[in-house]
Amino acid sequence: MSLNQPFRWHYTCQQQHHIVPATPARLELVPQRSSEVEIGTAESWCHTQEELLWYRKLYENTPCVYLTLNQDGVILSINHFGAASLGYSPEELVQQPVLNLFEPSEQQKLSDALMTLLEEPQENTIVKIELRLNCPTSQMVWVNIVARVLHSGKENPLILMVCEDITDHKSSPEALQESEYRFHSTQAQLQELETLNRLKDEFLSTVSHELRTPLTNMKMAIQMLGIAIAQKQNLPTEMAKPDAESSKVARYFQILSNECDREITLINKFLDLQRLDISAKPLVLETIEVQEWLERVVGLFKIRDRTSDSHNLQIRIADNLPSFICDQFSLESILIELLTNACKFSPADAEIIIAAESKAGFMQIQVTNYGVEIPASELPRIFDKFYRIPSNDPLKQGGTGLGLALVQKMTEYIGGTIKAESGSNYTCFTIQLPL
Repeated sequence: MSLNQPFRWHYTCQQQHHIVPATPARLELVPQRSSEVEIGTAESWCHTQEELLWYRKLYENTPCVYLTLNQDGVILSINHFGAASLGYSPEELVQQPVLNLFEPSEQQKLSDALMTLLEEPQENTIVKIELRLNCPTSQMVWVNIVARVLHSGKENPLILMVCEDITDHKSSPEALQESEYRFHSTQAQLQELETLNRLKDEFLSTVSHELRTPLTNMKMAIQMLGIAIAQKQNLPTEMAKPDAESSKVARYFQILSNECDREITLINKFLDLQRLDISAKPLVLETIEVQEWLERVVGLFKIRDRTSDSHNLQIRIADNLPSFICDQFSLESILIELLTNACKFSPADAEIIIAAESKAGFMQIQVTNYGVEIPASELPRIFDKFYRIPSNDPLKQGGTGLGLALVQKMTEYIGGTIKAESGSNYTCFTIQLPL
């Protein structure tokens, strides 16, 4: 079995905000007041977040070794209880071959069992086998393994594997009966967890779709309101003025439009994440000429994002860069999201550098912004869904916590990697894609 595949792990939750539009005759806005829809939506997301945390806690502390493997037998995830039982931390085991956990004489047996499982067309096929471990600091010596394939027949199937400690009962006369009982209990628990996870995904997807429809109607109504106001006063001119000088109508209209756009962006990002989690669509590969492509994307971003005018965007491209093949639409979405993030959290007139160079068989694209930095303690969590860095928004821009999670997911989807570094009043995101 080949032993190199990237790790994917995802978990999700969300929160929403709405501002109710007033009539154009006597326009008054009370930001503190919440509609029933807003309250109901917030309660739904809070309830969903609590459920997600409960599922995660259940998984991490179930008294068995739960492993997720890719088709090459590389460990993609393991619960905390299981890793500790084997004498390791989860970080030490992730991206390691699962065969290394077993005695050399047992490794071929496990390899054959997993190959048989992958070749079986039926997804509900289960493999059971008892093997001896090779974990020097673990008290477990023998384990009973139960494994099955998730998404069999697809391009990247996953193997779910549960290891139960049978060291004390290996030679006991009652071992067989007790092992069978535990096997059935573990199997039922595994199926329950899969069902809960599926219901969670379906619930979040349904709520997101239901929110998108009223938001679309609200956006259309706001646009019509803008047309009606523009007939009585020069709305574009008023909106271009500073807040202290613009009319109340212009300020209130700007708040309505901005908040509606923010909610629509939130829903769209969440649905994109859900689609990538559930089923990855086929890549549309195209040849990309780096200089021409970067200049075009940055130019489009400047047109679409008005905040970019207050920043100094620079493109730095190494000489004689080779073309490379990639999904152009996904890569463009990644770069636009990173530029949006850089403009949002950088002070006015800050320098933002977009650089590209070829390094050791990879195309490297970097987005670096100056004037703000991320604490070192927060860097490991910035790609988590809905995570926002505490007290790191001096410009009070706000955010959903989904942008960087979506960037990481799309980067993995097109076969690349992304990392972040920050310090000395700068933040840099580096993407590497194979040439």
